[in-house]
Amino acid sequence: MTGTGIGTRDNPVSATPDTLPGACYWFTDPDGALCLSPGCMARIQDPDAQCLCDTLTARLDRITGKLRDLEERHRYANVWWHALSSVVRDHPDGRAIVTETRARTGR
Repeated sequence: MTGTGIGTRDNPVSATPDTLPGACYWFTDPDGALCLSPGCMARIQDPDAQCLCDTLTARLDRITGKLRDLEERHRYANVWWHALSSVVRDHPDGRAIVTETRARTGR
């Protein structure tokens, strides 16, 4: 978190052990002490470092989205491959088609 929003060093979140946020947040404990709850490695090593939680979360969201897209493409390709294989296998010239395909691909 940056600036003067809630959860910054200048505007800490009032918290109890059960209500700490998940990313880097400055908070005051019940005794009034200013504390940092580091959510990223940068802040664990240096409390005054720039928080990387938002950056890491955005990267994780993008990568997760890409993984979801790739998994969907793989599912589609798998269905298509099995349908094509079935059609070739059932075709009268199926063996010749498979033999020629293997020859062309070097397998």
